[in-house]
This record gives sequence, C-alpha cells and structure tokens, in this order.
Amino acid sequence: MRDATLSIPASGGPLAELVQCGTLVRLVVGGALGLFVWELWARILTPLVLGFPLEPAGLLDALFQHNLGLAVPWLVREAIHYAIGLLGYPVAYFLVSRLVPRWGVVLDLVVLATFTAAIAGLVRSGTFQPVHFIFWTAVVGLIASRLINRDALIADAISWGTFTWFNALGIFAPLGGLSFYALADSGELSYMSFVGHTIYGAIAAWWFERGRAGR
Repeated sequence: MRDATLSIPASGGPLAELVQCGTLVRLVVGGALGLFVWELWARILTPLVLGFPLEPAGLLDALFQHNLGLAVPWLVREAIHYAIGLLGYPVAYFLVSRLVPRWGVVLDLVVLATFTAAIAGLVRSGTFQPVHFIFWTAVVGLIASRLINRDALIADAISWGTFTWFNALGIFAPLGGLSFYALADSGELSYMSFVGHTIYGAIAAWWFERGRAGR
C-alpha cells in the first residue's frame, strides 16, 4: 500500500487536524510506546553492551553547559527528555509528514549525506577505523531498504526514526560541544543511539498512522 500516511485528508489542513484532541492523543500515545521501547534499549540493553546507558539528560546537560553555562538539575533535564519524546518529536513528525513533499525520501537523503560527511571527516583526520565502515554500511543498508520495502508506511516510519537520530547526534551533539554524530567521542554510543532512535521514531510514527487509519 503506497502513500499510507497521506490516505485520509483532513478538513481544514494539517494545522487544524493537529489541534484536534484525537490527533494529539494518538501522537502522545505513539510517542509513549516508542519511548517505552527506547528506555528499555537505552537503560537496560545498552549497558549490557557498552557498560553504560544512553542518557539524553547528559546531552541536554552538554547543551546547557556549553551554550549557556547553566547547570540544570537532572530532574529538569529528564522532564525535558520525556516532553520531547512524548510530544515534541511526535508533533514534529506530524508537521513534517504533512507539509514536506516526499518527506521520507528527503529525510533519508539528509541522514545519508550528513552521516557520510561525518565518516569522511574521520578519514580526513586519520581516525577512521574499519568499525566506522561497518557502521556506515548499516546506516546505508537500512536507508536503502526503502527500495525493496513494499509497505510505504513502514519505510517512512523508519525514515522518521533515523531522522530523530540525526537530530540528536547530528545537530544537538555538535551544539553541545561534542563531535558530529558523536563519532569522535564514542562510535559505539553513536551506533547504539542510532538503533534506539530508529526504533523509537519508527514505532511512534507507525502507531500513529495505523491508529489514524483505524486499522
């Protein structure tokens, strides 16, 4: 089924649909489901692999410290993390998916171009290792799966998931004084973040669209 995410036109346009209670509830529930799986991945499974969890509150701390010189309490940073996961990303997904033509392909190209640039930066600096090529291959392979995926909704949901990873480590990590995609800081952390964000975003987008279509 093609163009599943756009199968139901909304009277009044995307912004009018967004402010409807039912739309917001579905977005938040989708975000909650994705966030639940993210928390399992980040705080339980990731420490088994890396020896430490993924901590979005730590990234927020870097942002506040690096840009504003502020030491924001952990509880506040955790609250911001949950607000972004429950409402921020879901609302952003809704707006992007309704306002950007062929948005899934556009986001795939953004992730592919920027992550390739990050890997090229490692090559130029002499810090490139074979594991980085494996990482790049995994990212490219997932993006390329769109070419054989018969379900447009799943393909687009995956695209949104990888884009949340780009947003976190391709935009906010450098703004917080970390390396691009955090590759120079911890390539292993970046990979685990890639998997976690992809799962989170894909679940949130997929559930919202399935619920909206009444399936």
